[in-house]
Amino acid sequence: MQEIRIGFGQINPVVGDFEHNSAQVLRQLEKADGKADLIVFGELALCGYPLGDLSYRTDIIEKTQIALKRLIDESKKFPDLTVVLGHVSMATARKSNQSAFAIAHNSATVFSNGKVVGRYDKQRLPTYDVFDDWRNFVPGSQELIFEIKGKKVAVAICEDIWDSHSGQAERLEAAKVDLLVVPNGSPYTRTKPSERRFAARDFQRGFSIAYANLCGGQDELVFDGDSFLIDKSGEEVFRAPFSEGVFIDPQELEDVLDDDPARLFRALVVGLRDYCVKTGQTKIVLGLSGGIDSALSCALAAEAIGSENVLGVALPSRYSSDHSLEDAAAIAKAVGCEYRRIEIEGPHASFESLLDLSDLAKENIQARIRAVILMGISNTEGRLLLSTGNKSEIAVGYSTIYGDAAGGFAPIKDLFKTDVWWLSRWYNEYKKQEIIPARSISKAPSAELRPGQVDQDSLPDYQLLDDVLKLLIEKSATVEEVVGLGFDRELVADIDERVRKAEWKRSQGAIGTKTTQLAFGSGRRVPITTRFGKL
Repeated sequence: MQEIRIGFGQINPVVGDFEHNSAQVLRQLEKADGKADLIVFGELALCGYPLGDLSYRTDIIEKTQIALKRLIDESKKFPDLTVVLGHVSMATARKSNQSAFAIAHNSATVFSNGKVVGRYDKQRLPTYDVFDDWRNFVPGSQELIFEIKGKKVAVAICEDIWDSHSGQAERLEAAKVDLLVVPNGSPYTRTKPSERRFAARDFQRGFSIAYANLCGGQDELVFDGDSFLIDKSGEEVFRAPFSEGVFIDPQELEDVLDDDPARLFRALVVGLRDYCVKTGQTKIVLGLSGGIDSALSCALAAEAIGSENVLGVALPSRYSSDHSLEDAAAIAKAVGCEYRRIEIEGPHASFESLLDLSDLAKENIQARIRAVILMGISNTEGRLLLSTGNKSEIAVGYSTIYGDAAGGFAPIKDLFKTDVWWLSRWYNEYKKQEIIPARSISKAPSAELRPGQVDQDSLPDYQLLDDVLKLLIEKSATVEEVVGLGFDRELVADIDERVRKAEWKRSQGAIGTKTTQLAFGSGRRVPITTRFGKL
């Protein structure tokens, strides 16, 4: 028997844009023709992923089937190429124990030379983190096994292989399958590269696994490619990069790295870039305070859509320091974006004369004046406003709602403050020059809303804060569990209370790219009104 030449079609679909998605698939088929025997695309690649509650709409399902039929017809041009393509399909029956509104399967069709070989429906439907498949789809129950060059090939979809105890692996082993192809919609997190490979090897029962992923941003998720082939012995023999295209030819493999700053930075850039592209945004505006958060956000924006399309605005008040204004101008100059300076003293004084403000309101009114000005620019010039808050601040509510929290996209909302410093240092090293001002990295963070203010007047040291937040948020640890690890009880209880009290702010915040195992967004669902802290 001959070896099967496998191609991985890493496309960047747009949910519901069948013409665009079909064109991408067709281009990859043309490139793979004559070079591969089998090409595998990602999960729901034809209709876009995640589909969410659009899976309830019969018109979406029908349009998917029309697009699929056209591609099957087009495959006559490539008679020696077998295609595995993910899509949504109508379910003919529902599970008796499923109370969702689901009417569709999460499917993959195998076709070649104008004919359908078979269809596989995803069996394991996840309901954790950002995944809601049990809500949106009807599970399948049948295996699909076919032959290429005398070898048995089977299909599984994403979560199917993350449960090695479902019995599916043993069924495939009993059927003497040689190769399992797995379309995936596997979003990036900083630990996902090693997790994917562990799941694949854990599922193996003497067969090779071809793991195919999507590549690109969709709302808060980024799919980072990283398709790979593991042979029957568990050795990785092929890996695709973090880029769109069809990948066939093997290259020399480096070690799999988790928490790789280059991959993290690229994920943030792709997330922002594709949000702009897929929502029709071509220009960005953001406030530049001279601090590290806005500096890193500015660099990401310039990398994502080009510095000529980015506007940075300094909005100094009577409390703004000279060094902050210098650093704001420096980051704009370093990335090459347009820079404006707009003083807020006039409207600030007007509000003070109009209202009898508390001390806290006096601080917040400055942030809200800045937001109104930035939104005015956004409306007038058609620019997407970025919110530049980090995960540490968002976690404890250290921001002004309708003020610095305002914006349509928050590129660093899933980076803790210590991560922002780390990634900024890496970026300067990577660029071999000081793009992020060194002073923005080294100086004490400050909102500069009152004389002499620094963040640590109101918050613990950021390293300590982030260590506690990772346990409370990403590990769902209790106060007692965190204290048991050696942290001060009063400190942990205070941080926990802040996180709970800020839920209402987060519920109104902008979306941003997910980079960790648990991000604020669709993957974390906590009631706004609770009293569980008093139980």
